[in-house]
Amino acid sequence: MAGILQGITVVDLSRLIAGPYAAMVLADLGARVIKVEALSGEEGRHFGPPFYGDSSVTFMTCNRGKESLALDFRTDAGREVLVRLIAQSQVLVHNFRPDFSEKNALTYEDVRKINPEIIYAMVSAFGGDSAYRLRPSVDSVVQGMTGAFYASGEEGDPPVRIGLPIIDVASGMCGALGVLAAVMHWQQTGRGQRVELALADTIFNFMAAKVGEHAVEQREPVRSVNLPIAVPSRHFQGSDGAWFSVSVVNEGAFRRFCGVVNQPAWLTDQRYNRNFARVANRPALLAELAAIFAKRPAAEWVAAFEAADIPCGPVNTVAAAMSDPVLADRFVEHPALPGLPMIPFPARLAEGMHRPETMPPPPILGQNTMAVLSEVGYAQHEIERLAATGVVRLGNVAQKMEQ
Repeated sequence: MAGILQGITVVDLSRLIAGPYAAMVLADLGARVIKVEALSGEEGRHFGPPFYGDSSVTFMTCNRGKESLALDFRTDAGREVLVRLIAQSQVLVHNFRPDFSEKNALTYEDVRKINPEIIYAMVSAFGGDSAYRLRPSVDSVVQGMTGAFYASGEEGDPPVRIGLPIIDVASGMCGALGVLAAVMHWQQTGRGQRVELALADTIFNFMAAKVGEHAVEQREPVRSVNLPIAVPSRHFQGSDGAWFSVSVVNEGAFRRFCGVVNQPAWLTDQRYNRNFARVANRPALLAELAAIFAKRPAAEWVAAFEAADIPCGPVNTVAAAMSDPVLADRFVEHPALPGLPMIPFPARLAEGMHRPETMPPPPILGQNTMAVLSEVGYAQHEIERLAATGVVRLGNVAQKMEQ
């Protein structure tokens, strides 16, 4: 089955998570993605443990469906290889700092001289033109600077980092959407453009309600493990020590909730009978609920709330979640990657999108160097010379050096 982006070639110069994830989504949609990485491999290959074979699990999760060209484009000969590749491609993705792009003639203006119709997608931390443009940053630093650490946890807690690379992955998703829109625009007009994505903008979108709360109320937003806009809505502990999460999203659900916890008086209690009152009296209500929930095992509460049609579920460990047959069915197994679940992109198209298990696995370093160089006009003896002089690295050599 042909993908929606069949015929589109993407040069992926990015590293770690945000850029590679965006390029991987484009591969899922049928684009040819050529990953250009350093002769030693991009940094993400070495991010670990854990490792799967010679590459980190992190690398394996955001590079399926790509080809690998191991190239030192900072050399004159390497630059010529990259120029030829860009000239024959439609999209370039990178997450270099602006000073690196300027030094190596990889700004948008530089690249469009090579290919005037190029779609140039760049990922930065705070914006390529901002006063923080040269500030070295990663997901956790951006979370801290934007206030996200204080958007998590409870009042009085120390700063809490979201323990997932949420900005990087979400930025990859948004970056892929931006490139897809730019490809559609190019198909309609024949014009390329710059697509810029800033990690700070990604997390601020998650924090929109917190930003609005500060702007409207002129105070620090209320801290809560769960959003303090619907109460009760959080996790609790049963008598067996296990945790479960339950959320009441409207007054009808609260009436059913009161039936489950055997508290009919709360329906007329001025402290709790409306959501705004429950929000105002949240600490008192949560304390009462903690005592109630400590009387029965978590699984019994989950079953009771499910029977009452109230959103509820166990708070699983990762191992427990992956042993749930319904949740585990969301993963797919690649025939070439036994034991490493592949996670499909959240939006699954019925047509025009490849399933992860049908795509090539993440490439070994330099796996496609020979083929890509041949395509852009290099003869066998020229490729051998480039390899001998340290401009490129061939896949078979990479394998031997990694063993």
